[in-house]
Amino acid sequence: MIVALIPAAGFSRRMGCPKLSLPWAGRTILEHVIAACRTGGATRVLVVVGRHVLELARLAAAAGADVCRLPGPTADMRATVECGFTWIEQNITVQPLAWLLVPADHPLVEPAVVQQLIASFHEQPAFSIFLPTFRGQRGHPVLLAWRHVAGIRNWPHDSGINRYIRHCAAECWEVPVASESVVWDLDTPDDYQRLLSWPVHESSSRQAVD
Repeated sequence: MIVALIPAAGFSRRMGCPKLSLPWAGRTILEHVIAACRTGGATRVLVVVGRHVLELARLAAAAGADVCRLPGPTADMRATVECGFTWIEQNITVQPLAWLLVPADHPLVEPAVVQQLIASFHEQPAFSIFLPTFRGQRGHPVLLAWRHVAGIRNWPHDSGINRYIRHCAAECWEVPVASESVVWDLDTPDDYQRLLSWPVHESSSRQAVD
């Protein structure tokens, strides 16, 4: 089992509204991200939402994802992700083999990239963290073996997941991909205007409609 974890508890201050509820190609960005994860091979998709964006809970459930509703604000993305870990342990009886970190500011997740990461996880057992790269630049989503959950929980509280991944450099395997989507952030209204001209992956769009 591989679980995709989407932390969706940020305040999107630079955007001015929740990023994942923005429309894109007939659906919300959140619906496209969930569809891409499912089509790409994730067994379950979990969206962790804050109380200030509870409309995302409805969207996530309608798109076939599980939902973890936070009881209050979290300090950062790492804290949000750790709440997701606890939800998975309490609600999924089979421990996942791995999990995908799918940040909300990387909305252009493509099924093919998810498939490549999962394939690499099975083909490269000597490694436990799999990062997509585009022209040598690392991006998201990132696939981590489930055992890294304990490592992240024990990591210093003032240090984030990206720093944890850099600390585990010997366990990282880079997966070159053909799509710039893995390094593309959505943070500002200008970014959103660029997103509106981005081609939607056919299988992701079809899954969102089903």
